[in-house]
Amino acid sequence: MVYILLNVFLCIQLFFIANIVDKRIRDESYDASGISVSLLLCTVEAILFTIILILKDFWLAKFTDQLMRLLYTLDNISIIMLSSSLLALTKRKEPAYAKIVRYFFYVFIAYISFFKLTDIVVRLEDGIRVTSPYLFSRPASDFFPLTWWNLQFAISKVIFPVFCYLGLLVAEEDGTNQLHKYRCSVIGEGLILMWAAYLAIQFLAARYLKITLLFGFPPLMLFVVLSSALNKKNVPSTRGIVIGFFKILLTYILPAAVVGVLFIFIRPHRSYGELTFLIPFLLVSVFAILMSFRISNKMSSLGHIYTSDYENSLESDLAGIDYSETEMDLIAAKVFNGIKKNVENTSMTVYISDTMNSLGIAYTTANVRNTIQLSNTPVLENLLNINKTVVSYEEVEDNHFLSDLKKDIYDLFAYTKSDAFIILAEGHTIFGLICLGKKVGGDHFTARDSLIFSRLYSYFFVFGYYMRNIANKDIMTVVNREIRMSSQIITSIQENIDSVKNPKLDLGYLMVPAHNIGGEFIDVIRLTDKRYLFVVGDLSGKGIAASMNMVILKSIIRSYLAETHNFKQLVVKLNEFVRNSLRKGTIFAGLFMIVDFETDTMYYINCGIPALFSYTQVYNNVIEIQGSGHVLGFVKDISPYISVKSTKLNRGDILLACTDGLLQSHSLRGEQFGRERVQRMLIDNSTYPAQRMTQFTFDALTKFMQKEMEDDVSILILKYETAAKYVDEEAAAKAEAEKASQEAEVASQTEAAASEVAEAGESQAAEGSGEAVTAESAPAEVVAEASSDEAPSFFQIDNSREMSEAQFEAKQKKLDAQVAEKQTAKLPEDVSDQQIDVGTDNAPAAEPDQPKIVVQHDAPPEGFDTSELDELDSLLSDIGL
Repeated sequence: MVYILLNVFLCIQLFFIANIVDKRIRDESYDASGISVSLLLCTVEAILFTIILILKDFWLAKFTDQLMRLLYTLDNISIIMLSSSLLALTKRKEPAYAKIVRYFFYVFIAYISFFKLTDIVVRLEDGIRVTSPYLFSRPASDFFPLTWWNLQFAISKVIFPVFCYLGLLVAEEDGTNQLHKYRCSVIGEGLILMWAAYLAIQFLAARYLKITLLFGFPPLMLFVVLSSALNKKNVPSTRGIVIGFFKILLTYILPAAVVGVLFIFIRPHRSYGELTFLIPFLLVSVFAILMSFRISNKMSSLGHIYTSDYENSLESDLAGIDYSETEMDLIAAKVFNGIKKNVENTSMTVYISDTMNSLGIAYTTANVRNTIQLSNTPVLENLLNINKTVVSYEEVEDNHFLSDLKKDIYDLFAYTKSDAFIILAEGHTIFGLICLGKKVGGDHFTARDSLIFSRLYSYFFVFGYYMRNIANKDIMTVVNREIRMSSQIITSIQENIDSVKNPKLDLGYLMVPAHNIGGEFIDVIRLTDKRYLFVVGDLSGKGIAASMNMVILKSIIRSYLAETHNFKQLVVKLNEFVRNSLRKGTIFAGLFMIVDFETDTMYYINCGIPALFSYTQVYNNVIEIQGSGHVLGFVKDISPYISVKSTKLNRGDILLACTDGLLQSHSLRGEQFGRERVQRMLIDNSTYPAQRMTQFTFDALTKFMQKEMEDDVSILILKYETAAKYVDEEAAAKAEAEKASQEAEVASQTEAAASEVAEAGESQAAEGSGEAVTAESAPAEVVAEASSDEAPSFFQIDNSREMSEAQFEAKQKKLDAQVAEKQTAKLPEDVSDQQIDVGTDNAPAAEPDQPKIVVQHDAPPEGFDTSELDELDSLLSDIGL
């Protein structure tokens, strides 16, 4: 029963391997259909033999002999077909005479199986017995005891495969593809493994004849190794081959041999019970499997010795290099030792650009003393044009993109005595070249090596950047000093924004980098007197690289405004610039916002800003209005993913935009600052000026964190003081107040006159006859004056004053009702279908005779010397900053 199950397992294995090999042959465009057919024949053979074992004592008892002859014919023909198909791996057409020889052997094998084998007996108890006459009669048979069965085995399993394999080696010897040669060596290992399996079965059959029932397993070993060979994508080093052999030996062969020998010597006999066999056999088998896993894991920990597995180890070594050391040669030696440890290259040469448009040697372990003139080496520029920065010797032959440059690349390999090189470039400006010599065993670098180096390109770029700036030791002091100054200059550029000269808006902003300089910025650009553009942005990355990108982007925004008048199109063009012109992988998360003071409307596009808060004074609450957004630089066309939204601004509205550094900073307990705290700070500080509100918010953040900043923080606050509709109401109220004041002044003058008249009458009565002065006794003109001026004027003024206050209160109630009504429609509106103009008043006029108005920007900060900036810009350009 065990042997039936083993043959079923054989059928399943052959079926899966046939699918794998067939797919690989199709992918590689080999004309080697014979390999797939031979695998199919072996699968049919295994299925047929399994059926014979199951049904030989029933329905197939009479046909067992003939079926076994057919089975042996298929077995031998499949090996011959496989051997002849090996030549097709060279992609050469099979000669006509080779086909004739192959078909002759097919017929000869069938002749031996059906006419020269006397008897074939199959029994589960005794295995397979084949009876065959000697090839020669006596006395020759005494010296050459070969049977027809031996001849069939020798031709199909030994002689023909050997000749075909030698032909394969000769054909590959003329080629330069090391990978194909390595595959040939692996196939040779498969043949040796198959022969060793046949010898093992023959040796064990003398003691245990049942083992002959496993005669289909040796070809399986060959097919497994063949499948592995076709899947090889790189050439391992000599050390990798040796270690790989020991891994297979210790992980698979040795445990399998231990279990097999145990099975033979403790198998059940008549005197043994089943449990006395099964228990020790299962215990040893489990122990062998556990040891196999343990050995495999241990060997895998040495993965850096394989060329296909050294990526993680090499990355760890390169990442561990400390560039703070000032010894250039020491840094270069560490890089070389790290590469040599993992890749086993023999040498490394580093070329760095100089002022003469050439690459000179900055470090080398090879015997080379030369320079590379970039003007005479266009192959480097051509490789950059096809986005190829890493080239290895092996891939030049296989990569059709390099076919036109093949000769120039090989010439460069010969000139630099290298086998692979890495081009170091900023954009299309080449500033260095790292050349690696052949591997220790004489093996070439492969396409797999190029792929790994491409993934680790950033580490090589940093190393080359370091060599470029440190190679000239005379400027080290200058570089260090200017790098320290760069943070001050970049900060000055960062804070150089247009001021908002409009009484409706109170502006406050704050930009605090986590480490001296960063990639976040806030910009205010005056479009016209009535419209301003506000930008809050966060460029990916840290340090000087991100800050330089920030400076570039600020300039590009202002440049695009001169030629683009559509708000959405402006953002689309900026997305193309970030994606195509800044360093690969750079993204921009931010907000673009236009405030139109004439219509009291804000238009904005969310490009990944984490939060845009709006405070409404009437309701004394805060809502988020940023909506969904997409960062710039991630997709090629951003237009389907962004929209222009608008919202009306009212008296007392406050807008707060911030970057993720404010929201996502953590306290010592790991708690985030969060949106709720920002909203609460906005409400609590709403009565303060905008600039103080930003400072209070940042102070609350630092108090909350109680540690160093984790990320850059940028905060922009717009406090809308007065809207246009309220300006009209206030002007009317002011006029009313002035009118009431004038009338009150007239009334006071009239009252003073009446008082004088009364005092005069009293004095006359005291000095004269003492008669009371009444209306009847007073002069008529005096009474008339009093009756016409005094009383009516007093009441008229008082009544006017009452009317003015009532009117003012009514209008104020009406105003509050209008504000409340406006607040119900506070949510932003999508106006993407409208064209929002971002033209500046210094843009080209529509009519030729209309004069241009120059955009007014704030002057540079006090003490800012532009000549020093030009000098520093030149120096930073020289050192790549």
